[in-house]
This record gives sequence, C-alpha cells and structure tokens, in this order.
Amino acid sequence: MKGWKKLSLRQKELCFFLLLVFFGGIKQFLVYNLPIMAVPKGIHDDWIMVHLADTLRNGQWLGEYNDLTLTKGMFFPLYLAVINFLHLSYLNVTALLYTVSCMIFVYALRPLVKKYRYSMLLYLALLWNPVSYSVQAFQRVYRNSISYIQVLLIFGGLLALWLRRKEPVKKQFLWLLTAAVGMVTFFYTREDAIWVEPFLIVFVLVYLGSMFLLWKKERAKEYAVKAALVLLPFFCIWGAGRLIARENYSHYNIRLTNELQKGGFAEMYKSMMAVKPEEDIPGVTMTREKVARMCDECPTLKKLEPYIRSSRLYWAGSEENEKDWEVRDGWVFWIFRTALEQAGYYTDGETVNQVCLQIRDELETAMDEGRLTRQATMPSTYMSPWRKGYLGDLFGALGKAIGYTATYDEMKTLVYLYSEPDENGGIPLFERMTGDKAVWYESDLIEMAGWYASYEGMDGVTLQAELPDGTVLATAEFTESDDIAAYLAGQGITAPGSEQCRFSLKLSVEDKPQIVYLKAYRNGEPLDSYELSDQVTRVESDTSCLNLDWYWDVPERHGLLAEINYKGEVLNGIRLIYHYTGAVVAAAGALAYVLLCVRMVKRRLAKVKDTDDRDLSVWLVLSALLASYFVLLGGISYSEISGWNAILYWYLSGAYPILIAFEALAVIFWLQDWKRNRSDGYNVVK
Repeated sequence: MKGWKKLSLRQKELCFFLLLVFFGGIKQFLVYNLPIMAVPKGIHDDWIMVHLADTLRNGQWLGEYNDLTLTKGMFFPLYLAVINFLHLSYLNVTALLYTVSCMIFVYALRPLVKKYRYSMLLYLALLWNPVSYSVQAFQRVYRNSISYIQVLLIFGGLLALWLRRKEPVKKQFLWLLTAAVGMVTFFYTREDAIWVEPFLIVFVLVYLGSMFLLWKKERAKEYAVKAALVLLPFFCIWGAGRLIARENYSHYNIRLTNELQKGGFAEMYKSMMAVKPEEDIPGVTMTREKVARMCDECPTLKKLEPYIRSSRLYWAGSEENEKDWEVRDGWVFWIFRTALEQAGYYTDGETVNQVCLQIRDELETAMDEGRLTRQATMPSTYMSPWRKGYLGDLFGALGKAIGYTATYDEMKTLVYLYSEPDENGGIPLFERMTGDKAVWYESDLIEMAGWYASYEGMDGVTLQAELPDGTVLATAEFTESDDIAAYLAGQGITAPGSEQCRFSLKLSVEDKPQIVYLKAYRNGEPLDSYELSDQVTRVESDTSCLNLDWYWDVPERHGLLAEINYKGEVLNGIRLIYHYTGAVVAAAGALAYVLLCVRMVKRRLAKVKDTDDRDLSVWLVLSALLASYFVLLGGISYSEISGWNAILYWYLSGAYPILIAFEALAVIFWLQDWKRNRSDGYNVVK
C-alpha cells in the first residue's frame, strides 16, 4: 500500500489500466475456443441474420426481397459481415468488445468513482456478468449477443457527457462518439429499442437545461456549442436511417429501414389489432373467427385467406383438432407476412406496400361503418391490446422478471453444445460467417468448399475425396467461378475452363481418425493429391492450384471439447456466485439507493449546499439506470402476460449490465457518502 501511494498519478493510471487489461485477458482466454450455437432451422431469427450477413459480405446488400428481408435490424448482419471480412472470430470479437465497453463505462463514471478500488469493483462486477458468456446471449449467433455492449456504450457515453459538462468541448468528442456508436447500432439492431427512449429524452432535457443555466450565468458561447453537440448522436441515428432507407429503395423499391416498424405492413397490422375479437382467448388477439370476419369484410384480405390458413397451421404448432389451433400474439404477424409472400406480392417493396395499405383502408372503412367493432390499441403496433385484469397480472410478471434477472436464472455456458444440422447444411454457413466452430451431432462428418484449377485446362478434370485404400468418398461437381478465372488472369496465369472450378463436398468418414485425400485426375490419369487437414488452405504448384475456403473435420472437434471443458466449469462456477448472491446484492443496492435519497433530502432541508453538484449527479446516474431497468422489464412483463413467453435472459440481455451497474454504484456511492460525512463530522442520518 505504501508503494502504491508513492506512485505518481500517471503511474497509478497506467497500473489501473493494465489491471483492467489483465482481468479482461483472463476472461478472453476462458471464452476462447468455445463452440457457437448454430440454429439454421431458426429461419425467422438466427438463419436470417447469418444469411443477410452473407449477402452483405458478397456485396449484394440484403439479398433477394421476400417476407424476411426487412423484418430485422440490419446492424447485426453487418457486424457479422465485417467480422467475416476481417477473418476474425465472432465469439472473440464480441467478448473483446464487451470488455472494452466495460472499460469505457468505468472511465465514464470516474468523476464520481475516483477511488481505484471502487472503479475496479465496478469493472469486475460488469466484466464477469454471466449473460456475457451464456449460451443464448453469447454463444448463440444472434443479435442479443451485442445488446449488453450497446447498452454500456449508450449509458457510458451520455453519462460521461453529463459528468464532464463543464469541461472543454474537445474533451467531450470521444464520449459523443461513444454514445453515437451505441445509439446508432442499437436502434438498427432491434425493433424494440424504444425502451431506452425515456432515458434519452430525459437526458437531453436535463442536459440542455443545465447548459442553458450555465450559459445564463456565465454567458459563455461554449455552452451553446455543447448544447448543439449533444444532439449529434440523435442526428447520427437519423442520418443512418436515411442511408439504410435509400439503399432499400435502390434495391427493393421501398424507402424505409424496417417493414415491421413503418410502411404498409405496420399500418395494416395496427388496423388488424384494432378489430375487436368476439372470443376472449388469453394471449390471442387474432382469433380464427376474427380473421374470418376480417376476410369477409375486406376483399383484398379475402384473396389471402387460403394462404393465411396454411400459414396458421405451421405457426400454431398443434397436433390437436384444427378448431383449437390459435396463434399467440407474439408470432401471429408472421402468418400475414408468409401469406403475402405465398400470394406472390413480394415482387418488390412498393407492390406489397400498396396491397397492405389497401387492406388497412378496407379494415378502417369496415370499422368506421360498424361492420367490424373497433377496440383500443397500445402505442406499439405489436403489443397486444389491454385487457381487464391485466394490471394485477402485470405486477405479478414484473415481480417474476425482477427475481429472474436479480438471480441470473437459467444462464449457462456449454462446451458440449450440440447444434443440430438441417437438411440444407446450414451449419457450415454459420461457421463460415463467424469464424467459429459448432459441435455437430454427426460425429463422422467432413465438409469442405473451395476451388481447384489445372493451368493446363479443366477439360476432362475430376476431383474426388478418397481414403488411403483408394475408396472414393465423393466426387466434386464443379460450379461457376468467373471471379477465379479473372483472378488467375490478373496473375498472368492462363487456365482454360477455370470459369467453372468451384466445388463443395460433404463426406461421411467412418472409423475416424483416417486420412482423407483430395485427388485430381484428367481422364482417369492422376494430376494432384492433397492430404486434407485444418492446416491446408492453399496449395499451389507450377501446374495447378487448390484453394480451400473452409474445411471442417467434425470428429476432431469432439476431442477439443474434452480439452476445454474446464473453461465451462470455471465460467459456470462464476455464474453460480452471481446466482446465489444476486438477491442479496440487489437488496443492498436498493437499500443503498434509498439511504442516499434520504440523505440527499435531509441535506437539502438542512440547507447543506451541493457545491460540486455531486448529489445531483449521483441521483441522476442511479435513477437513470434504475428507471431504464424497470422500463425494459415492464415491456417484457407485458409481453409475458399478453403475447408470448418473454421473461428469458436473452430477451433481457440489455437489462443485466444496467442492473449490475446500479447495484455496484449504489453501494459505492453510499460508502463514499458515508465516509465523506464521517470526515466532515456531519451525518444527517443518525
């Protein structure tokens, strides 16, 4: 301790930063080589994210236009595409970015948390947040894995601006950039980003009000500049939306960012939700009888009725009598999107948009004329209408959500995480786009793809996978490869027929380990032979070239799992610490917050001047975190009682860093306040 005190401020800052990096490095090591959770059968969620990333990576924007193309925010696919372009690992990059976001948040709060030990406590509590290495919110290739990163960037950036509002403008640019990155990426990742809007609105109003009071007091133009700059992240959101909408218009003839938020489909669906059903079925607003009545009153919707019926069978997922098939509100909108697709309206954005607007107009006319009964709807298009008895249910669900998040329930890290292959071979796409490996149920599967070119020409060339005894496992079928021909020509290589030299192979090799060879022949005569392994990516000679874009040997992966199983045990052990202490820590944080508020009120009543605005900043920071936590939980709880099973940690992934930050900061601020009052000889709470 004496040695620490002798260090200069710069040396202390360096040591503190190196400690942050050290603990971050330990976390990075523990998540390294974990398998991904690939869900290629999740067409509407996981698969569409990876598919859109693939099309972005290939320079095709979001690919062909259909009922799935514009239903999700496009940032997560872009994130995957960039990772793939840089040949990085999705899990490693995500873990690293979360560590960096934890660092940013800690440094953002340094004006209030000046003691290094308290800052380190905050950092460690955030760093080992169990959601950041859980199956569904980390290993799964889905957008929930970056929500907690974005949340820390948003809150860290904006709270840092508030705490440094009196500092020179040049010291605020990095925090403005941090907030802008967090806000833009968050709003174009999820459709339910609305839960952070109350915080953003209150923050802007408070910040602008503070700038106005400081300007009025000092008449310094700098405060006017700061007031203008704080709006920059919001303009970035607007600008990014304009760019995305322009690209969508260019490719799909529809000028919007997401069809579930704006446009004809969103307006049509809101009108559908406004039609009152005659049957009262919990969690179901689009009852079968209601849909039938809407079809009878709306000629355009009537044309979709056969497709609606067939789509309903899929989403109901019931093997019981057809009359009992009902779809809950959380999924029912997919029925209408699928129906529009099957009816052939997704030729371009304007076509399907006009059809949806026509249906909306017909529904509104039917309700205005009394042929259909109108009911009140919620502000959000996809929230189920309020029903009698919901208030008690909502508070019950909210209590459940609080207990669920405070105890980090259901989270787990899996090393033996098996991803089930689909009939389309979707897992290789997940692995290729993420740079990480999945664990397959099939233990004898080998998969590869790439290209082979014989410089003497491809006429009569065959390429086949063989075992050492000459057993032929599969023969490749060459496909179009104009890009390879152009590449070789650019290298000054003449290779006739290289316009068709790409291939992919999927093999089943029993009794592994066995060596597998890839052999090339011309009219039955040997040309080249390659012993395959993970290390073979490109083999070039004077007469030919083999390039493997990817190669996966599933049996070898199972051996790796045994070597890294201890990582799962360590991470799950840390999660258990959070689980068993979570309720106590949450109670301590809540109590500390209440005590701080009481002390602040008593200090105001005692006319103790808050000279440095510390009390105000402490209260604003904690209240912002707590209020945002409850806004998110409130929305999820409403979905739980009205539409679908929503109280799940992956949907709540953004709540965990907020909860941890609130708990840690509340306790830290109370300790600091208690020590300050003791040193000042004044404590308003006796």
